[in-house]
Amino acid sequence: MNNYNILLWGLRLAGVGQIFIAVIYIWMRGIVGWDADMAKLRPHNRAIANTYSRYIQVFNTVFGLICLFQTRALLNGTVLAADLTLIMGVYWLVRLILQFTYYDMREITRQKQLYQIGAYAFDLLFVAQVIPLLAAFAHDFRWIT
Repeated sequence: MNNYNILLWGLRLAGVGQIFIAVIYIWMRGIVGWDADMAKLRPHNRAIANTYSRYIQVFNTVFGLICLFQTRALLNGTVLAADLTLIMGVYWLVRLILQFTYYDMREITRQKQLYQIGAYAFDLLFVAQVIPLLAAFAHDFRWIT
């Protein structure tokens, strides 16, 4: 299998992963007690937090759909393809960095062994977004072929 096909399938799998993250987010809200915490906020702050939460969910879904259904366009070497893969790759890279530097998962992962496994799985899932997207960016600039 050549590099192009590896990138093609890497982006498609990243697309599935991003859609999975968006869908599982609904379940995750219950695990982390999102609604109970949001109820403690004043209405305006609650609306802002929920709005941004939904923006993230929509971006994850849209990025996933682009990776899944526009894979060849993301690898066609145009500036637009490079820009889009860079934006998505940096988006997930920042999320990965925040996962290790900002989010304290100990309270959640202590509850059940399954949650600890899930936390590790999400770490890998975030890495699985970053690598193919930034590799596609490098491909579009002909840094890798």
